Amino acid sequence: MKLYNTLTKQKEDFVPINKDKIMMYVCGITVYAPIHLGHIRTYIAYDVMAEYFEKFKNKKVFYVRNITDVGSVVGDADEGEDKIELKANEQNMHPLELVDLNIKGVWEGLDAVRCRRPNISPRATGHIVEIIEAVKKMIDDGFAYVLDGNVYLDVSKIKDYGILSGNTVEKLSAGARIECDERKHTPYDFAIWKKAQPNSVLKWNSPWGLGYPGWHIECSVMSQKYLGKVFDIHGGGRELQFPHHENEIAQSVALGYGIPAHFWVHTGMLNAEDGTKMSKSKGNYVTVSDALKMYGAQKLRWLCAFSHYRSPLAFSKQLFASIDSEAKKLGGFVEKLKANVKDSHNKKLDELLNEFKEKFVEQMDDDFNCPNALTEIYTFVKKANEEILNNPYDAKNVQDILEFFVKIDSVFKVFDFLYEKEEKTNDVDEEKIQKLIDERNKFRAEKNYAKADEIKKQIIGLGVEITDNKDGTTSYKIV
Repeated sequence: MKLYNTLTKQKEDFVPINKDKIMMYVCGITVYAPIHLGHIRTYIAYDVMAEYFEKFKNKKVFYVRNITDVGSVVGDADEGEDKIELKANEQNMHPLELVDLNIKGVWEGLDAVRCRRPNISPRATGHIVEIIEAVKKMIDDGFAYVLDGNVYLDVSKIKDYGILSGNTVEKLSAGARIECDERKHTPYDFAIWKKAQPNSVLKWNSPWGLGYPGWHIECSVMSQKYLGKVFDIHGGGRELQFPHHENEIAQSVALGYGIPAHFWVHTGMLNAEDGTKMSKSKGNYVTVSDALKMYGAQKLRWLCAFSHYRSPLAFSKQLFASIDSEAKKLGGFVEKLKANVKDSHNKKLDELLNEFKEKFVEQMDDDFNCPNALTEIYTFVKKANEEILNNPYDAKNVQDILEFFVKIDSVFKVFDFLYEKEEKTNDVDEEKIQKLIDERNKFRAEKNYAKADEIKKQIIGLGVEITDNKDGTTSYKIV
């Protein structure tokens, strides 16, 4: 199998360190705002990878994706206000209240688009002790220095700094000069521990005074704690290649571990309708909850899963227009296949299926070429359609084809037409539902989210789906 390695700028044979297990770390969300489509684009891509490794390559995946709940400063600077604290102040909330609210939204959004949960989802605030120890070691070994309560990593001490992104100190120095504290050893030294501002809530005691960890050191410490000093895949969006991932490598070198991952894998950006990168900082993002209401989970998943993970993806309403017809085309084939079963086995269908299996795997093994894999699905359906219209086939033919479609769907999770829908009869007291919704909204207004969630579970238990609308109202649907 070939996988593109950002570190070497080429596709390479992917051979895991442990032949039966793949260790993968993916940078998670900074939870100062709701999860949006840009996140979904990235995490569906890694979900497809993990499922394919397990279902088609028989490799167990140990998947770690962190949660950044402190340390990300506005503008990704070394000094300034923490994004979470700033947003919490704007919303008159405690920072950790905002964090918990957005983490809840992360799980709801990723569950809705059928992403598997990581084996571990460590939070930065749960690893302050380990982070302080790592910072101490870098100081003791001469790679870092203290300046007024901040601790900086000296990039001039890091051999091959820029190996991932190409942004060497020489190249950075040749560009526009950045404004910084002139006492820093180089302008590009970055903070691995930051001095807390007087009004900060998120701060901890350290040998250098009250402060909090830098964004980059968090991932270095958590990835090595749970995956070891060297692991198979380190992933994230392309925008993290520099400075975040470059600085992670620098920290690992300073800690004596060397480059922590064999493969560095980056997903393409999701662009908004105006062509600019969709991001929280620009405010041009579409939240996952809004997107689910507009398009539904299957279309969101289909769009992201069948795009090539390294290519940029331009979000627009037109992109969703063809997905319904594509799904109906494949669903129509499955219905036709089930409906015309005879008692004569069709060897030609066996040949077409075996050819399809080989070509599907060939495309997926070529750096997860999902668009080409989808093309192979359509090609098979076209050829098989011709065969089932003109020649008999038996239940074994149907079973073999459907089993492979189900196997494919264990990776892509979009072929809803494969599964029988349960008929439900549900007599629900609508007056009771409205009373529960009113009670829940009262607790939400009081920011008593625990009570609100308890009532939501009661409503769902009655077979009712509820939607919180932008105007503050709540609508419901009996399912």
